[in-house]
Amino acid sequence: RSFWSCRDISRRMNYSSILDHLTNRGYKVSATEFCLFPALSIECSVAGYDVTLIHLKDEELTAMPSFFLKSPDKYGRIAHTLENKTLNVASICVNVPDSVSINFEVPERAFEESLKRHISLLERGLSDSKWNEEELLREFLAGWNHIQDQKYEDFLCLSDKGEFELLNILPPKKGVKYGLNACHFGIPQEFKQKPQFSVINDHINNRGKPKGVGCIVPLEKLIPAPWQSADLEEWYLEILKFISQDVFESLTRTLGQTRDHAFWLVFNADTPSGKTWFGIHFHLKNNIKSKKGLPLNREHLEFWELKAMNVRLFNKERVMPRSGAIQELQNKKVLLVGCGSVGSQIANQLASTGIGHITLSDPETFSLDNLYRHTLAAHYISWPKTWGLQTELSNKYPWLEVQVMFSELLSLRYENILNTFDLIIIAIGSPTQERIFHDYCIKNSVETAVINTWVEGYGIGGHAVLDIPDSKGCLRCAYVDPIDFSRGLGSNLNFLKPNQNLTKNLAGCGNAFLPYINLSALQTALITPNLAIKFLMGQLHSSSKVSWKGSDFDVIQAGFQVTDRYTQFSKSLEILPLLNSGCDLCND
Repeated sequence: RSFWSCRDISRRMNYSSILDHLTNRGYKVSATEFCLFPALSIECSVAGYDVTLIHLKDEELTAMPSFFLKSPDKYGRIAHTLENKTLNVASICVNVPDSVSINFEVPERAFEESLKRHISLLERGLSDSKWNEEELLREFLAGWNHIQDQKYEDFLCLSDKGEFELLNILPPKKGVKYGLNACHFGIPQEFKQKPQFSVINDHINNRGKPKGVGCIVPLEKLIPAPWQSADLEEWYLEILKFISQDVFESLTRTLGQTRDHAFWLVFNADTPSGKTWFGIHFHLKNNIKSKKGLPLNREHLEFWELKAMNVRLFNKERVMPRSGAIQELQNKKVLLVGCGSVGSQIANQLASTGIGHITLSDPETFSLDNLYRHTLAAHYISWPKTWGLQTELSNKYPWLEVQVMFSELLSLRYENILNTFDLIIIAIGSPTQERIFHDYCIKNSVETAVINTWVEGYGIGGHAVLDIPDSKGCLRCAYVDPIDFSRGLGSNLNFLKPNQNLTKNLAGCGNAFLPYINLSALQTALITPNLAIKFLMGQLHSSSKVSWKGSDFDVIQAGFQVTDRYTQFSKSLEILPLLNSGCDLCND
């Protein structure tokens, strides 16, 4: 108990020192109370206005001190402020909390700096009307979210166009609070589903019939968001003026002539920070029984209640770049052979980059022996690995097409099939089969680049080799014997010496396995997609190799030996040329 008491005392800031410091700096500061909480009050002159700022006392300085503007109605609408009508104050946004490093050991300076920022923002907002108007538009969504109805916090619009189009509205599933099933869906009436499974198709098919109608309305101009939800009706009447005549006529012919109890309008407009999307839900008042058309004037608006909605675009143009995917990869096709511990991780990493088409090939089923170093969960036990991965990937990535095959590598030796892909990735850990496959590709002039990747045991490392046809360097370059420059049977990239029995078994020969933890598989699965993406994006034009080097602690403990390459290797994760001067194929 005494420990926590001391800790609490040590955390408390010395507000007397802060007050004295600000006073010495010329600020008119006093201790006060606000809503029964201890506070500081700062009175100052800003752009000819007498302004009072309020700071609620904190016990610990974890972010830049914040100040509220008292009686904000007196100053009109100021950018980067949000009014709380009940308390008659407005918050002022001057800092992005996570981007500011605070000198918590000298809080006086932090208070002075923050106060300067608050006053500077208010000064500009009150003195420069043009800047203030532009900033109100830049932060339009912040103002809109401030007045939104929490019921429509997640309205997902599947349109990828900003033009006028009609929407079918699918409401959330009853009783569901989380996930996509808790969201409203706005589906364009002309929306065409892809034939293969996707999370979007699944939600459209399982929601039943639409429960309402709406439309997308592009605006030629935007005005700042309403300050309060009570202002929404007047704001809507004003915004109708900024709908083009063609769109307004289309709106009148469609929803204006449709009789219903509810409508959803999804607006979009250009702002200084880009195209902004937001919405309004119209619902007939409780005392109105007969259906009516969408209100497009003041007279008809009296029958309706309006609620602000937060609209999120659920399309690849918005979601993919925002979440770190690369849209340029949507048309790329990758064949991944091997869906084990390394291959399953590669599949996930590839999908997350934005690749649009992945074909998975593996003849094996998922077993308990795979559980701790595979991406699949226990309920996929006994499933074909390809089916499990297809299900998981399709459920997570809406615009990914996943196809499956159950073939081993050597059953895929058909150049007409292999040439349909932009890249082939082999993650089977079988050097013999990989070299046989490579010979086939050479002799049959397969045009598709191939990455071979494998993880070594005991956490010592992993490797990936990119073989680009008609480029100097091939898989055989990674198998040139470093002693006599002959074609070796083991890769010269390896960190473990050959001819060592590295496998373990727990129940006889049939259960032999190479020991390594999932982190080793994951690390190998990170270098491989990185190599793949650089090639697919046109950043790599020559055959290349990359390795990651781990600790040799477990190797030594197990009594095994490392290669000279491990001892000398200092270019972990660095992409290097694959070409080996001793390769007879590349140096004919």
